[in-house]
Amino acid sequence: MKKLASIVIALSLFLVSVHATTSQGVDLTPSAKAAILIDYETGQILYEKNSSAKLYPASMTKMMSLLLVVEAIHSGKLSWDTEVTASAHASSMGGSQIFLETGEVMTVEDLYKASTVASANDAIVALAEKVGGSEENFAAMMNEKAEQLGLEQTHFVNATGLHDDNHYSCAKDMAAIGRALIQEGQDDILRFTSTYDDYIRADTENKFWLVNTNKLIRTYQGMDGLKTGYTTQSMYCITVTAQREGLRLIGVAMGEPTRDVRNSEASALLDYGFSTYGYQIEMEKGTPVTTIQVDNGKPDEVQLVTKEAIGHIVAKGSQSALVNTEIVLDKKKAPIQAGETVGRIILHFEDGSQIGQDLVAEEAILPLDFIDILLKTWKKVLF
Repeated sequence: MKKLASIVIALSLFLVSVHATTSQGVDLTPSAKAAILIDYETGQILYEKNSSAKLYPASMTKMMSLLLVVEAIHSGKLSWDTEVTASAHASSMGGSQIFLETGEVMTVEDLYKASTVASANDAIVALAEKVGGSEENFAAMMNEKAEQLGLEQTHFVNATGLHDDNHYSCAKDMAAIGRALIQEGQDDILRFTSTYDDYIRADTENKFWLVNTNKLIRTYQGMDGLKTGYTTQSMYCITVTAQREGLRLIGVAMGEPTRDVRNSEASALLDYGFSTYGYQIEMEKGTPVTTIQVDNGKPDEVQLVTKEAIGHIVAKGSQSALVNTEIVLDKKKAPIQAGETVGRIILHFEDGSQIGQDLVAEEAILPLDFIDILLKTWKKVLF
């Protein structure tokens, strides 16, 4: 199911696109080699420029590495408290680092923090080796995940993004990876990527100060991630995400000449998105939708409510009328737990778009016991 969901996530990025300029014909990122802006919720492309061009992603690569690590945590293979021993290979990494010593032990959480906040190459390689056994095996896992996500312009050689001619991606694929990372990690990811500074080894003589490589989280309203990148070959790159009034956007700029230009053009992407589009709530969380009969249940019916709010991106000043509502039920037989997902509601709009949300049971439904079944049978016979 997770693999299928990953494919659907990626496909949505390819199904909806616009030209490389805005409706006013403005190039939002004149200095970038490639750029893209998407709606996080649906994957809809709001702006793109050379978004499929093969380029070097530098440390934006770490988004895929971080995705695999958080998947390992959610599967139970790791926990945030798991201790990791740094290998000689991990401690030998150049570039951004926390100067791990061979044999040094650090928790997954501290290594993850160092990887997200300070883009530490040694930290992410230590995590990669813990998950994959070796960085080489981990890179194979990264490529397998890229295939699951439907990414056609991406190939990884390492976990860091340190330059290799055969290590490449594109703006569209980076946006898809960023979206998958947020979806998999949710608050776990954003609590790290939104941290401006923090410490590791805080209680030791080797206390180390981490400072976020993404300075926009301090200056751009609503920004809480995601990942910067730089090598001589890639030039300056960034994947950004911000949320305002329920609308979350993801932007990517690649091949920028300087850090300041990169930050300015990434901000321009988001500015365009937030000024042009808004987030429209159709149903609030917990909205009653329907009541269903439950087979062999006590009581024999239950009200279904929306698990989360249902909303979608809309161009400001325009609306698309709701055409019809579709309800798909996955379960109608007891037992049903309170809050259990038993179906889904899908809203269809005039412009052909659709949005959906899980439906959950408002209360628990117990299965009929022998006496209940006997009484039910007698009632049918007698009445």
